[in-house]
Amino acid sequence: MPLRLDISLLSERYDAGGGEDPRLAEWPPHPARVFAALRSVAGEEELEPLAELECLAPPLIHASPTTSVGERRTRGYVVTNVRANKGGHQTHPARTAGFRQRTSSLPEDARVQFDWVDDSSLSDDVVAELDHLARRVPYLGRSTSSATLAFSRVDDPTPLPGLTTYEPTAGRGPLNIRVPYPGYLDELNALYREDQPAWQAAGPRSRRFYREAGAVQTSDEISEEISAMDVFNSPYPDLVILRFEELRPSGNLVSIFTEALRRKVMGQTQDPLPPALHGHGTPGLPHVAYLGLPFVGNEHADGQLMALAVAIPGLEHDERLRILRGILGNDPERDVLLRVNGFKQSFRLRYAPDETRPFTSTVERWTDPARTWATATPLVLDRYPKDGDLAAVVAESFVNAGLPEPRGVEVSKEPLMDGAVRLRPQELPKRCQGRLYTHARVTFDRPVRGPVLAGAGRYFGVGLFAPEYEEERR
Repeated sequence: MPLRLDISLLSERYDAGGGEDPRLAEWPPHPARVFAALRSVAGEEELEPLAELECLAPPLIHASPTTSVGERRTRGYVVTNVRANKGGHQTHPARTAGFRQRTSSLPEDARVQFDWVDDSSLSDDVVAELDHLARRVPYLGRSTSSATLAFSRVDDPTPLPGLTTYEPTAGRGPLNIRVPYPGYLDELNALYREDQPAWQAAGPRSRRFYREAGAVQTSDEISEEISAMDVFNSPYPDLVILRFEELRPSGNLVSIFTEALRRKVMGQTQDPLPPALHGHGTPGLPHVAYLGLPFVGNEHADGQLMALAVAIPGLEHDERLRILRGILGNDPERDVLLRVNGFKQSFRLRYAPDETRPFTSTVERWTDPARTWATATPLVLDRYPKDGDLAAVVAESFVNAGLPEPRGVEVSKEPLMDGAVRLRPQELPKRCQGRLYTHARVTFDRPVRGPVLAGAGRYFGVGLFAPEYEEERR
């Protein structure tokens, strides 16, 4: 019998930012958010039911159609939580006031249901314990969004009248939903022990695309689902993107900015530093990579850096969380202030993974699977081509980086993608100066999921590739 979670929004609105960003509306409620709410009311002796729940396949979601959801936006200045020496608030010493915009969802029907159809591994006792936790959850999202939750088994998984069913899809879909996964509870436990917010556990592993059940798939979506079964995954499952909020530097300054970001992250990460962060004593294993994300692949692309990013290889969750906190620091608003050599002013960056624009600053732009990839920043060769065969050395660079050997390689002194960054020899990272470098386009036998990094400078801001599709090259 399917496991069902019934959610009733008592105020008939849902006050929650879009996954992690409070400026965007989240609808329908994400299962990962509900799971975090259950964890927040659970004692140490009540965690086993949650460990079993996270191992189930993502649930069906029954909710008001997204087309019928209204939104309400609120704007204003609120007191920040962090004390600062320069804080000058009139009534709250050592605090400042920051401008905030928040959005609420106003659904036509304030009821939501989750159905785990295949829950055969859960006993009746576990379901009863989950229900006991659910009834103690006071709200979902912000505290102004009071709710009641209840678990039960149902003979008939038919949703309430008026609700639309959304199901997970193997390919892309219109809804990007965060769901729990095996290991999610461990990440939440580590965060709760250190009094850190739960959104830090929301990495790419929690993302699943959903679509309306019964909707007719397009031929492109069907072919994407088929090809998704044979995708080669990047050695970097996590990509943390920090968007420039105001000033956007020129792409030829990429190595200066990635070096500044590297210094900041290493300075903010708690000792002892994870080996993946400094790269010493881990031969053959990928290190943390620092990237500049230029505006490329569009006829209007100018190569400006829209964001900086940190690519994190597959690590144990404790190491991953330490690095994530090293990236974001202690600012609960997820702002990063970066000082860069040669500039008097600091650069403000923001971690806002659920913002969908500008597209250059999204994870999808750099990770969507593709067979063809082209350099956004030049690739520095791992070795000198003694026989003059640049293409062979470029192909070898991918194998050295833990990626498949491409079946086709095109090299060029000039960029092969609109907006791709041009660098002079002195603008390369210091560790790469004196080496040969080139732009390249490579084609693989099967789709490869990004980020795609290759070459001797891949950890320091060069050798970044962007996916390229046939329709973009016509």
